[in-house]
Amino acid sequence: MNAIILAGGKSRRMGFDKAFIKIEGMPIIKRELSLLKKIFKEVIIVTNGLDKYRGFKKVSIIKDVIPERGPLGGIYSGLISSNSLYNFVVACDMPFINEALIKYMIKNKESYDIILPKINGRYHPLFGIYNKRCLPIIKHMLEQNRLKISDIFLKLKCYFISRKKIEEFDQGLLSLVNINTKDDLLW
Repeated sequence: MNAIILAGGKSRRMGFDKAFIKIEGMPIIKRELSLLKKIFKEVIIVTNGLDKYRGFKKVSIIKDVIPERGPLGGIYSGLISSNSLYNFVVACDMPFINEALIKYMIKNKESYDIILPKINGRYHPLFGIYNKRCLPIIKHMLEQNRLKISDIFLKLKCYFISRKKIEEFDQGLLSLVNINTKDDLLW
């Protein structure tokens, strides 16, 4: 099984690449890589800013197959590039991902195309496991320029992890925290 980090590049809201925001003195992307390399045999970074990531060792760095298609396009590109049937997908701006929660998701992947958290009716699609069986449906959506990730859920076998289950591994739901604004940095 592989991990795919979606590194979207410069944030419109923040004005700079969120992957390189330092939390406790370390860029988010390095925090993620240090954890993910312990769990997965390969880590793939999907980005259109290839040069910024070339210094990372023991990772594959790829460009979007279909440019300008947002996170759904990043998932598609990562799945195509991966040699693994199942892949853990995470955004580059999530500094507190939890190893125990990821391992729980891995343990329960076999019967599903997608596994991800759903809290209070809100999906967290950039912290989930995606099977390569998703590729034809994602490709079709991208071709129609339908970029909302949750639109693929109705067409696939999904397991949505409840808040109660997540809290068994991650009491404060910190794995789902992402940095979108400068105010989030004050968190």
